Amino acid sequence: MFGLFDDDNKEYDYKRLRRDLADDFGAQGAAFSGGFGFFEMMEVEGASNEELLRIAKREGVDLRKYRK
Repeated sequence: MFGLFDDDNKEYDYKRLRRDLADDFGAQGAAFSGGFGFFEMMEVEGASNEELLRIAKREGVDLRKYRK
């Protein structure tokens, strides 16, 4: 992958990152009884790997724990 998130060409566990982000957004939606978390969860589900990294960075996720 090329672009802003090469991070020394490290590979990430995208499946786990996607699941964790979706779970977090789903919990936010349930906790606040709104659709906002649901829409973010859907964004995560349909995101490419690069988009997934952008979302994670935006949310302040420490990507080091997702490196393979």
